[in-house]
Amino acid sequence: MQPKILLIDDSHDTLDIIEMYLYKDYDVITAMNGFDALKKAEEELPTLIITDIMMPVMDGIRFFNSLKKIEKASHIPVIAITSFAKKITKKSLLNMGFNGVLSKPLKHDDVLETVEKALALTTEKAFFSDNDTD
Repeated sequence: MQPKILLIDDSHDTLDIIEMYLYKDYDVITAMNGFDALKKAEEELPTLIITDIMMPVMDGIRFFNSLKKIEKASHIPVIAITSFAKKITKKSLLNMGFNGVLSKPLKHDDVLETVEKALALTTEKAFFSDNDTD
């Protein structure tokens, strides 16, 4: 069974690009805003979420904060997408708890590398949780 990734962006083009990068190795589902994505995240429990930061209805930061309040979905790693390439923005998002940051324009190798790193962290956490001897 392939890992399931929820993509959230208000741009059809961005969703199409990321889905094209990931469809061979991942089960990809999409949402156009954070509000719809919260419902999908709770119903589908994806392995990973990739969200744009700037969106109407509910932006990526409000989505992230709301997701972390849903007990059964709070563990899901989240990668942010931003059009702000400044290092300070990336650092701020990582400090907030995002598991990775992608900058637009999106590059194939960057997307795959960031997804693989976030999934590897998830696997490590699951390994330590499952094998906790305390």
